[in-house]
Amino acid sequence: MNIFIDKNAKTTPTNFSWQFGVGNDHAFQMHRADMCEHIKLAHDELGFKYLRFHGIFDDDMLCVQRLSDYKPFRAVPHSKEIEEVNFLQVAKVYDNVLACGMKPFVELSFMPSALASGKKTGIRYLNNITQPKSLARWSDFIEKFINFLLRRYGKEEVESWYFEVWNEPDLAIFFKGKQQDYFRLYEATARAVKKADKNLRVGGPSSSACLWLTDFKTFCEKNNVPCDFLSTHHYPGDAFGNTFSMKDAFKMMRIAKNAAKDKIGLSSAMQNLFFRPEVYKTWRKGVLSELDERAKQQAGDKPLFMTEWNSMAVFASPVHDEKFAAAFIVKTVLDSAHLMDGYMFWCCSDIYEEQFMLGKPFHGGFGLVNNEGIPKPNFWAFKLLSKLYPQRISLPKQQGNVEYAAFTDGRNVQVLLYAQDMDYDRRDEHEITLTVNVSARRVSVQRIDDAHCNPKAEWQKLGSPDLLTREEVAAVKKRTRLFEEDQAFTKAADKIEMTMLLHTNDVVMVTFYT
Repeated sequence: MNIFIDKNAKTTPTNFSWQFGVGNDHAFQMHRADMCEHIKLAHDELGFKYLRFHGIFDDDMLCVQRLSDYKPFRAVPHSKEIEEVNFLQVAKVYDNVLACGMKPFVELSFMPSALASGKKTGIRYLNNITQPKSLARWSDFIEKFINFLLRRYGKEEVESWYFEVWNEPDLAIFFKGKQQDYFRLYEATARAVKKADKNLRVGGPSSSACLWLTDFKTFCEKNNVPCDFLSTHHYPGDAFGNTFSMKDAFKMMRIAKNAAKDKIGLSSAMQNLFFRPEVYKTWRKGVLSELDERAKQQAGDKPLFMTEWNSMAVFASPVHDEKFAAAFIVKTVLDSAHLMDGYMFWCCSDIYEEQFMLGKPFHGGFGLVNNEGIPKPNFWAFKLLSKLYPQRISLPKQQGNVEYAAFTDGRNVQVLLYAQDMDYDRRDEHEITLTVNVSARRVSVQRIDDAHCNPKAEWQKLGSPDLLTREEVAAVKKRTRLFEEDQAFTKAADKIEMTMLLHTNDVVMVTFYT
């Protein structure tokens, strides 16, 4: 494959909307020192600005405490009515976020049990997903929450934050109610936020699969409900309805039975249950760009934030630990970043207990760093993207197995190449001849492939232990850092030419220094 880059072609500003923010599990985890280290690393190394997480009002945050919460006191008359609203734990969490250099993108979820209309919970950490028993009482609670933030952090600081109402209310695992129920909850919440401070930015619907955007926008406009931005989520598979057949169900039952019989452990069982490469390869390459374009059309002139996205919605999938994820991230950002006011990758760390807190160092977690803080290939993909020059060179649209983008700072030129493919099992090899009309004194490459930025491979060389020693963690980090190495090239008539091999889902940055 021959590629020519004209450094004199038209340029446009490089888009860095992907740096807007990153997500991370649920609020209680931000009490952990190691979690804060992971967040700070993502901020310092990758440039993320905002942090979003679930569950700031979950019962483990102790926002509303009743006398009856302590079992020996339940027999006391009126013990359920003796309560206190207390945001001390919230303060500690947001203090930690700010100390990491980030700003909160506040997800207003879930329902404190003391305010809830029911007991239904959604995921492993038992978040109450029911509607409030009283919208008036909920509104009062939200107003108290906002006033607390204003008092602790100051008006100027809090007005730089965003407030998003709930998480994926279109999914039964996160909200017990219908669309109109969510709209009523949103209206009450948004009005309470604005009552406390009219300058705060509030929005929604925080839906999955880019759903509800038109209906939500129409509802807010017709009813004069405050809405400063729209938010939604997408993952590969969303566009296909995440279909799950009876054949799939029987297959999962068979796998579960075998896992129990063979005593293979939860981490391995989860991968056997949910890793489905035969399905991944049926998903169209670049499908998230299609969803982004559709969402942007629905948003119109409203700011639009993609507050969750990843290479896969499936937890415990090997793709999250491998170069597959890196190539996917690079393609998605380069194709779609200009469509969003902000992207927020889900999520930062493998310290994650929405489903299971799996202990193996590389178990297919959603994070950019593993549970020991080792950066994974997806982390290094964002690192490459953070190093892009400020001007993007205009190139013809590409549809081949190898795609590329070029950037300049006015003198030097970067070419970012990637062989992204949704077929996990594909192992194609591509010979590339790259020519740039620049007089360079040095050419360098930075690689994410099987031999570079691949900590999972280093772990496997150690025998795939369930636990790494501190010395092994340090060694793996050192051996798998992204680094720059000189590349051989030929020079002729103010042009530089070089050749290289790219394999499926490799990512390579080539820099031409003048």
